[in-house]
Amino acid sequence: MNAIKIKELVKKYDKFTLGPVDVEIPQGMIIGLIGENGAGKTTLIKAILNIIYPACGTVEFSENIKKEDIGIV
Repeated sequence: MNAIKIKELVKKYDKFTLGPVDVEIPQGMIIGLIGENGAGKTTLIKAILNIIYPACGTVEFSENIKKEDIGIV
């Protein structure tokens, strides 16, 4: 079962476009995002947490996962 499922997520800025991103994170999995500066790591996290709104695509949470159950360091 997936805790988070991201499908065809796209976020556009003037000089940067993230995506499309397709990711499935299994329940109980601990993940890390690794990439160069400007690769879109923070943008993806903000989209997951609904801090920014993507141009298109979806972020779905499992029924038993709440956003407050997600830890960001």
